Amino acid sequence: MAQVSINNDYSEWDLSTDAGERARLLQSPCVDTAPKSEWEASPGGPDRGTTSTLGAIFIVVNACLGAGLLNFPAAFSTAGGVAAGIALQMGMLVFIISGLVILAYCSQASNERTYQEVVWAVCGKLTGVLCEVAIAVYTFGTCIAFLIIIGDQQDKIIAVMAKEPEGASGPWYTDRKFTISLTAFLFILPLSIPREIGFQKYASFLSVVGTWYVTAIVIIKYIWPDKEMTPGNILTRPASWMAVFNAMPTICFGFQCHVSSVPVFNSMQQPEVKTWGGVVTAAMVIALAVYMGTGECSPPKTWD
Repeated sequence: MAQVSINNDYSEWDLSTDAGERARLLQSPCVDTAPKSEWEASPGGPDRGTTSTLGAIFIVVNACLGAGLLNFPAAFSTAGGVAAGIALQMGMLVFIISGLVILAYCSQASNERTYQEVVWAVCGKLTGVLCEVAIAVYTFGTCIAFLIIIGDQQDKIIAVMAKEPEGASGPWYTDRKFTISLTAFLFILPLSIPREIGFQKYASFLSVVGTWYVTAIVIIKYIWPDKEMTPGNILTRPASWMAVFNAMPTICFGFQCHVSSVPVFNSMQQPEVKTWGGVVTAAMVIALAVYMGTGECSPPKTWD
């Protein structure tokens, strides 16, 4: 009886020409493995994003900067001063930037366009469901925090415009509930309707400029403080190692943009991991400069 060996032809050990066998390990099962036509792969094809590299930087910076900016002075104080706060940020940026680049690679490998879809493709169904629940809770809490901050600022603006003491009762259209609801429907809702996140690059530019303005005001007030204010005790070293760890959640929250990073990456004109690495690095440097300016120049103060 003749013996038949398996794969005795050395040509069978060559790379397969089957697109299904050459698919990436992380590729989602629902992805079509057939090669795209030249028209679909062209720069003007339907899958090509419209966000430039500069626009992607502004969107990432806008995703980072937010409510966390208001807490950085307290985080620096908790960490033990400026030196400890900066060292903590620099150390964490290594992991933050690496995580953003890994997410982009996983998105490209799995051919998925959102954060939760990437988790589904890479980590499985159970983890994907838990991720979606976590994103829903996170975004709900973030929206509530921002609406409260918007309401606080509107109360002060209305009090100045109406020339009334802050907290005094006024007409119904100056009520906090009405102003917050009106702002949400007129400004926040229209910005949330488009499915393409690249649309946010225009609003993100204005948001980043506004954040720089706030940081500039803080630095100016630090250099030329008001006469009725006197500096308090400024820490120069952490009280304990536990104090440094207590400041980590605030700093992590300040640089958190991972949920938005995957859609931003896929909305780029050239969604390449190398280009994305430059985008997130530039964005994190900008965010770091803003946080450093606000945290360093906002030491605890006491009123006379």
